[in-house]
Amino acid sequence: MKKIINIGIVAHVDAGKTTITENLLYYSGAIKAVGRVDLGNTQTDSMELERKRGITIKSSTVSFTWNDVKVNIIDTPGHVDFISEVERSLSVLDGAIIVISGVEGIQSQTRILFNTLKKLNIPTIIFINKLDRIGANSNKVLKEIKKNMSSKVVRLQKVYDEGSKEVYIKNLHDICMMNDDVINVLSDLDEAFLEKYISGMEIDKREIQEKLSLYAREGKLYPVFCGAAAIGLGIEDLLEGICSYLPFAGDDCVRDLSGVVFKIERTSTNEKKVYVRLFNGKISVRDKIQMPNKETVEKVKKINRLENGKITEAQSIKAGDIGILYGLASFQVGDVIGISNNKVKNISMAKPTLKTTISAIDKEKNPELFRALTFLSEEDPLLELEMNDLDKEIHVNLFGEVQMEILSAIIDDFYGIKVEFSNIQTIYKEAPKGVGTSIIHIKEEANPFYATVGLKIEPLGRGEGLKYISNVSVGSLPKSFQNAIEEAVIKTSKQGLFGWEVTDAKVTLTCGEFFSPVSTPADFRNVTPMVFMEALYKAQTVLLEPLHEFELRIPQNVLSKAIWDLETMRATFDNPVVIEDEFSIKGLIPVENSKEYKMKIASYTQGKGMFVTKFYGYNEVPAEFGKVNPRTTYDPLNKKEYLLHKLNAIRD
Repeated sequence: MKKIINIGIVAHVDAGKTTITENLLYYSGAIKAVGRVDLGNTQTDSMELERKRGITIKSSTVSFTWNDVKVNIIDTPGHVDFISEVERSLSVLDGAIIVISGVEGIQSQTRILFNTLKKLNIPTIIFINKLDRIGANSNKVLKEIKKNMSSKVVRLQKVYDEGSKEVYIKNLHDICMMNDDVINVLSDLDEAFLEKYISGMEIDKREIQEKLSLYAREGKLYPVFCGAAAIGLGIEDLLEGICSYLPFAGDDCVRDLSGVVFKIERTSTNEKKVYVRLFNGKISVRDKIQMPNKETVEKVKKINRLENGKITEAQSIKAGDIGILYGLASFQVGDVIGISNNKVKNISMAKPTLKTTISAIDKEKNPELFRALTFLSEEDPLLELEMNDLDKEIHVNLFGEVQMEILSAIIDDFYGIKVEFSNIQTIYKEAPKGVGTSIIHIKEEANPFYATVGLKIEPLGRGEGLKYISNVSVGSLPKSFQNAIEEAVIKTSKQGLFGWEVTDAKVTLTCGEFFSPVSTPADFRNVTPMVFMEALYKAQTVLLEPLHEFELRIPQNVLSKAIWDLETMRATFDNPVVIEDEFSIKGLIPVENSKEYKMKIASYTQGKGMFVTKFYGYNEVPAEFGKVNPRTTYDPLNKKEYLLHKLNAIRD
């Protein structure tokens, strides 16, 4: 069986990722001609919208073969508004290539992506691109990389005549394998190498190559390649580098089935395509696969494999590979197939911090719009689609304005619905202050349903999310009733006492009784919201605001202005640090107060300032800055109104 490597190509927007992917496919023989982003004929930017705009919006997967190794590439978006697409791709990679422009150097998204790859210990090759462009300077970029990203980088090539179309490259392996990078990095990582070097013993090229490959595949050093993808320079060296410095996928087909869903798409006829990375075992057509934590079983109707730039039909996919499965209608992004595996990387680089109302300009098309958004939120669960029970308004979560524009264009292009956005607001959350308990019994005056439910709500640590556990055995309360309670808890938690989602809370089912044979799961679904909100009211909640981690780089002459701005925006920050002729300030800042700040800095520093932000998490907000979110459902705390609504719905 061929060896397989699953790699991702990541970068700040416009660093040339898609052009590199095209050239890798071309030089490996997978395609006959190189597509161009500006002409809209690339393999991976397959959406009409991507071709029109010249940017990657959805991650796309394609494959080629080099040196008898099958390489599956996931080309990811570079724009910060599509970071969730990148996140889902990183969770299934063996290795990565991070692309840095030789002209612009390290940009805001470059750092965020590299730090994430480092944290996840994903072996990574660095590719300095665009060396044919005026202003390219690979030495300067390399210094930036060592200073701002990692000192464990090993440059493998020397560049001549950069900044012109005559640029060319020589491999240091051909000139002299023992350069300063190799000596410094291997001396740090390998005692045997250090001893040989200090004692003046000769170390042969092959031994150095083996050590570089070993430590690169372990994610302990980062090989640096150079090139200009637009003219195909450096691409064959990069192909060799992928096979030499990135680890192969495991290929254990005998062990129990284990894989993960990392992407979902739909065909033009609305059939669901489920992209799976398989870690162990094998999946064949007609295999039955159980839904995680549910009794539902679904049959695989068809399988597609990635093969040399094409998608082909196959009878099976095996461990280590990526495949597209048809027939799994209930599976969602992130679902585990078979047993869970420690190779699945759980990451969360970002959460949307904006919530907006979206509606069709032609109001009669709102039901169609909701259906379209249901499909789109399968592909991107972070949209968190919801409909207001009271006035049927539709809400989605977003990262920023570019995503808003793209979402609008996708809905228009694919579904023929023109939309408008309104009421854009920052997403706050709330968390329990103390412990609260509540129980509602069958046949109580305010309970017309055949269900008894008791819940306890208590605080968890910041960032731990919502955790639900049941202390009631399945013997005394059947699984279907318990599932209904859990679903209702999760749904009700979306709007707490201030109207925001409840987080950092542990919810325990303390009691559950049913009345045979009359009780139904709907009884438990209807009672649970009243119990949950009563327990939450007793616990009380604090309001949490989203924070960004930031770095501000500004010229020295505007330091006092920057500090005044940061204090006004309630930022907390370290003392400014001098870096060459600039000041660098790092800290945390509320999202709500800093939404427009990038534009402001560009204006008062004549474009020289830089404000880099990354989602940090949620922290308690001072009471005077608190915001209440109007409820979109009937409030279960107001039992009369809630029960009236429920009973009317049942009658209808």
